[in-house]
Amino acid sequence: MKMKLLVFSLVAIALAQAAEWKPAHIHPSTLPRNGQLMKSKISPRITGGDEVEPHSLPYQVGLMIPTDDGTAFCGASLLSPTTVLTAAHCGELSTNIEIVLGAHRIRDNEDTQVRVNSSQVVVHPDWDRLTLQNDLAILRISPAVELNENIQTVALPTRANANDDYLDDVATASGWGLASDGAETISDVLRSVQVPVGANSGCNLYYFGVIQDTHLCTAGDGGKSTCSGDSGGPLVASTGELIGVTSFGISFGCEIGWPAVFTRVTKYLDWIAENSDVEIN
Repeated sequence: MKMKLLVFSLVAIALAQAAEWKPAHIHPSTLPRNGQLMKSKISPRITGGDEVEPHSLPYQVGLMIPTDDGTAFCGASLLSPTTVLTAAHCGELSTNIEIVLGAHRIRDNEDTQVRVNSSQVVVHPDWDRLTLQNDLAILRISPAVELNENIQTVALPTRANANDDYLDDVATASGWGLASDGAETISDVLRSVQVPVGANSGCNLYYFGVIQDTHLCTAGDGGKSTCSGDSGGPLVASTGELIGVTSFGISFGCEIGWPAVFTRVTKYLDWIAENSDVEIN
C-alpha cells in the first residue's frame, strides 16, 4: 500500500501519509495570485515544534483512513467517549475509519493505545472543497471508549465565549505530521508547537480572500506551523479549550513563515451539539 496526500482546489490542504509510511505522492492544483496561476499542493504538519511528553495531550487522536490508493493519515480530537472531531477533507474519504487513541509513537502498538473503528462519519453538510469552508467532520464511536490517564476529552469553548477571536493567544497545535519541509514521512512521535493566533484580515493578505470568519489563522514566524499529516488535528487555546481544527496551508512549504489555517470551532458549537452527545455550556 502507498500513502497519498490528496489535493483539493485553491490552497494546500494537508492530508497524509499511509501504510508502509512512504513519502506522499502529491498532485498539483492551482492557486490564483496576482491574476496568474501558480502550482499548489496540500499541506499541514507540525514544523518548528518539539516532541511532547508522552501522553501529555491525551485528547489527541490519530486516524487511519482507507482509500482506493492506500491509507491516508489525519489527526483529530476526542470530544466525548463517543465523539471525535476532525476535518471534513479527512472524514469524507471513508465511512470506516480506524481511530487511534492513547498513542505517542503512532507507528507502534503501544500498550496505551486503543484502536476502534468509526460507527458513523458525519461530514458538515456545507463543506466546500472549492472555498475551503466548513471543513469539519464528526466521527462516532460505538460502544463508547473508556477514558483513562492516556485517553481524555478536550474542552470546547462555552457559548459565552462564542464571539471570542482569541487574538494573540498563544495556542498549541499538535500532530504526527511532517516535522520539516525536508521530511519524507510523518513523525514517529507526537509533536506540538506553540503559535500565536493572528487576525483574519492579515491572514487574507496571504490567502487572496479565501479566509472567512469561520477560519482561524496562526502566525508562521520562525517556521512554526502545522504540516502534511496534521489535518484534522487540534489547536488548543492557552486556557485549555479546542479553538481550531487544522485545515490548510500554502504548498510552498510549512517552514516559510506563512500562516496556518484552521476551522474556527466557536462558529460550529451548535452543529457539534446537534450531531453528538457533547454538552456545550
